[in-house]
Amino acid sequence: MNYLIRCFAGLFGAVLTGALVIGCIAERPFYYPVRGESAYTPQEQGLAYEDVYFSSRDGTKLHGWFIPAVGESKGVVLHVHGNTGKIGGHFGIVSWLPRERYDVFMFDYRGYGLSDDESPSPRALMEDTQAAFAWLRQRPDVDPERIMVLGQSLGGNNSIAALALPDENGKTGNVAGVVLDATFESYSAVASDHVPVLGWLLSDRYSANRHIRKLQPIPLLFLHGDQDTVISWQHSQRLFDAALPPKQIRIIPGAEHVRALDDLDTRQEVLRFFEFCLNPYQAQPSP
Repeated sequence: MNYLIRCFAGLFGAVLTGALVIGCIAERPFYYPVRGESAYTPQEQGLAYEDVYFSSRDGTKLHGWFIPAVGESKGVVLHVHGNTGKIGGHFGIVSWLPRERYDVFMFDYRGYGLSDDESPSPRALMEDTQAAFAWLRQRPDVDPERIMVLGQSLGGNNSIAALALPDENGKTGNVAGVVLDATFESYSAVASDHVPVLGWLLSDRYSANRHIRKLQPIPLLFLHGDQDTVISWQHSQRLFDAALPPKQIRIIPGAEHVRALDDLDTRQEVLRFFEFCLNPYQAQPSP
């Protein structure tokens, strides 16, 4: 009997180890980091910026840019980017915001850009995003009541989990508003869209659909292009349906993956949403 128990325990351990290894391998397609310094910086568009270094929960050093507003700041936008490249490659998406009088804070996850070369994982990137929130809140020239978030693709998922789950001090996040552009509802769902069996190998512990309802009463604006072939717009629709109000959704005709903000009308929608978030009793979101 003892021999059978030991055999069963050994077999169970081997299966569990194999499942963990396969799960880690299945996560790899979510991350396409590019290392090194960004050649393209805000200075190329005549904008001042600061190089910023801060630490994640486990001590991993992260790099970012703080880009002050042109003129008196209305608030600050934390940009949480997707799974490819580094901040220089994402700057064009938010380069218009400082001239609309919004500070912008961008950062690279571990393994990306000038951040420490550590392996990304769903939990690690969620904690990196929490560290970015924490750094921004302690900055003396930032009003913590006037922080907005723009999370794109994987960054939208990370933003939701980072705000909903307790940080290292046991506190959940609170911001004035969140824009989610081309965000997937769960790791398993988007994996299954491309390789059906892959979804079964992934944990959804840090997936957006597990935590989206916890964000109430933070106002949410969902954006998604209807020509997105990376993450279909139905992911945003399902997240929108699961979320609690206040919430809005815009499906942008003709827009591809994370290209919603190329559209000038969509940018105006985002600015109106920010105004509503910062002045909820003076401005109303557009219908």
